[in-house]
Amino acid sequence: MNAPQPVDPTSAAARRQQLLEQLAELLQSEFDTLLQAHDARRIEEIAERKRELCARIEALPTTGDETLEQPLRLLAQEVARCNQRNGAVLSALIRNTRGALDVLRGTPARTAVYDPRGRTQEAAAARPLGSA
Repeated sequence: MNAPQPVDPTSAAARRQQLLEQLAELLQSEFDTLLQAHDARRIEEIAERKRELCARIEALPTTGDETLEQPLRLLAQEVARCNQRNGAVLSALIRNTRGALDVLRGTPARTAVYDPRGRTQEAAAARPLGSA
């Protein structure tokens, strides 16, 4: 029976770095698409590609060598920050879209206002835009 071949830690680290860099580029593309194009199909394609890259990164063995792992850890942290930034942008876009749909549907706002005595109360009921 053949013994498993040892993994070259430098090649595993190089591959991990390459995949992380691809992920960073993909996240920048996603950010640009979110801010400029608002292309839902493109965002879905990017999300699928991110899942593929993450699975490939997770499948790689760790090197166990701290001198090789530290730069990769820093790159991974930067990728995580970019992903969080994109998530925040996407959440804001979703909130804005829901707000616009609420206006069009005449859905009451979910905000409270203050009455003359300083107590909170629900905002006045809205009417659908078509009935205004």
